[in-house]
Amino acid sequence: MRILVFFLTVIAIGLTLGGVSAHLSIRQSHGIGAINVGPWSAWPFVGGAEVDPYTSARSAADGTLPLGAAEGLSFEAATDDNGTPLRQNCRYEISGKTPITRVWTLTAYSQDGAALVSNIGDVAAFHSGNIVRFADSSFIIKIDDRPSSGNWMPISGDDDFKLILRLYDTPITSNSGVIDPVMPKIVPKGCAS
Repeated sequence: MRILVFFLTVIAIGLTLGGVSAHLSIRQSHGIGAINVGPWSAWPFVGGAEVDPYTSARSAADGTLPLGAAEGLSFEAATDDNGTPLRQNCRYEISGKTPITRVWTLTAYSQDGAALVSNIGDVAAFHSGNIVRFADSSFIIKIDDRPSSGNWMPISGDDDFKLILRLYDTPITSNSGVIDPVMPKIVPKGCAS
């Protein structure tokens, strides 16, 4: 009887540790084969045959439909440039340029994957066709609960969120390998108390 209890305890500990380590592995932002630029991370081969099992499991756990390498690339940021988690009650400026792409979209999502809707009913999103740019094609998007001139993405609430930047028809993942992209900065501008 003692051997059976010992055997069942070892199995329970093994299953628990294995489950926890697998969960942490697929939730980790810096996985195998990832492109990491500042707070932005992308997995270029998630839609192809060369995908590693951890990236494939992460995609399945998120319930996301990955873009194929020929379609584009999706970058995710859950922190600002200082490494602090993005919070809905804080203000941010996303500034700079996106990598070369035909079309891009930027959307804010809750941690469970739902698109954020502000208290005025707008989805927190932008696309390359509705953005005001400077002469050098750079831009600034202000993320705030208060209206702002220029490019303003309304967000309200108290929870963490993440930004997804989807680049459609981009040469970042080409036949010659992965090109290092220049990504926009996410700069914190203060938080509500």
